[in-house]
Amino acid sequence: MELFNIFKGKQQNRRTDTRELEGMKRSEQRDVVPVKKMLKNSSPNEAGLYPHEVLLLSYAPTYYIDQKSYPTFWWSRYGVKNIDKLLKSLKKQGFLKVGSIESAISNETTENLEEVLYAKDLKVFGGKSDHVQRLMEELSAAQLDSLFPRRTYELTDLGKKVLAANGHIPYIHHHSILHLDIWSLDEKVKDNPGYAYRDIIWEYMNKKSLKYYKHSEFGKYRNCRFKMAEFLEEEGKDDSAFIYLAEVIRIDLSGVSNGFSMDYLETYAAAYFPYTKSRATVASHITEKIKAYQLKNALTDDALRTKLITPMNRLQLPFSIFTTEEAADIVVKEIRGEREGLKRLYHKAQERFDNDYGLA
Repeated sequence: MELFNIFKGKQQNRRTDTRELEGMKRSEQRDVVPVKKMLKNSSPNEAGLYPHEVLLLSYAPTYYIDQKSYPTFWWSRYGVKNIDKLLKSLKKQGFLKVGSIESAISNETTENLEEVLYAKDLKVFGGKSDHVQRLMEELSAAQLDSLFPRRTYELTDLGKKVLAANGHIPYIHHHSILHLDIWSLDEKVKDNPGYAYRDIIWEYMNKKSLKYYKHSEFGKYRNCRFKMAEFLEEEGKDDSAFIYLAEVIRIDLSGVSNGFSMDYLETYAAAYFPYTKSRATVASHITEKIKAYQLKNALTDDALRTKLITPMNRLQLPFSIFTTEEAADIVVKEIRGEREGLKRLYHKAQERFDNDYGLA
């Protein structure tokens, strides 16, 4: 009887879990905004295409003509369900065509191509492009058709032209920048003809960061400045990116965040000290960026400290656990892996904090 009750209980839990999962799925379905609704606040480009259609052009060369399933982001992020129908529509409008045998081969993995080369007693060396070229040169059209029967879509000249003119759409799809998406950025680009989309994104981020700073939303300000640093890195502007990273470090080591208030310093202190438990530290990926910059520019530790302190001093904060000199020293010690030195530095800051704010 007891075993039966246990089994019954487990079965009931399974049913509950199933209902919960179904409920979660229904909730996710409700959260998705169908593309038809998004189109009400969007306008087509000069070619008559909407943002999601342009994005599909960028993915089309990786999709097979007979493909039946597609990545879930088309629905979860853009509310698009019938990708196959949309691809056929783009083909009918002249933006896509059935791909060549070369595009079909190029869509295969390097591993698959190497297996074919081995099987046909052909040389296997070089990269993927070399494999494709060798197969095209050494095998007949009939052999290639037999080995690679599936065809992908391919951009027509018109499709290439449209995609080249709307590079902001695949860019923002692949990069998470604040609240921008393919719809909102596309409208901003249309509202600012003649401006490069990267300049538009930069202006957007800069305005956002200044707004966050003005309203003392330091966590949001920090995250925005980090995005700006990454944006500059993409453009090869490492010196400028370094300045923004220095700001990020300054905030991370200050102890301030969104909604910061001096009234709760005693509560915050538990998250400040000691070093081994502190949340006021430099993120490892940022340490690696600074380390790479130091190596690239052959900076001594002292030179790195000086270079960090200058932009740190320009950022005014209502409170900071560490001085800018200490913050720069922490970065150097993190790069060097000097944990004992870091512990001492945090202990020194804790003693000062306790004395200054009567918490000793």
